Amino acid sequence: MKKDPPVNSLLSLKTVIRTKDFEASKRFYTQILGLEIAEEYNDGDGSKGIIMRFGPEGSNAFLEISEIKEAHDYYQEAFGKSFENDKTDLQIRTNNVTYWADRLKEKWAARGPVLRPWGSYYLYLRDPDGLQIIIYQEKVK
Repeated sequence: MKKDPPVNSLLSLKTVIRTKDFEASKRFYTQILGLEIAEEYNDGDGSKGIIMRFGPEGSNAFLEISEIKEAHDYYQEAFGKSFENDKTDLQIRTNNVTYWADRLKEKWAARGPVLRPWGSYYLYLRDPDGLQIIIYQEKVK
């Protein structure tokens, strides 16, 4: 019998990326990385987006790509700019980093796989807004 989590539990993770070019980002995450859209929205006031699930059905990790126009009351000037620092990156674990390096060869600029000192392999790329994406494979046993 499955127990319900305690009422104070953090249950899932959704990362939101505000993009300056929604269509380019949508193509990147769906066509280049192959993520499937779980939900799509357009609220009619300058905001639209897609939500994609990471991992197999039942996993609780999501990525949302959204566009917020200047007319929207939540708009911030930073939403219209490229990602200008590396304080944040998106790291995606895979069980086959070589597959991803080969897949991206003709489609998107990437560097690696690079063997890191702790034994994991990292493949570095950037999304259309300049956000660093790392596709990594943990140490092979």
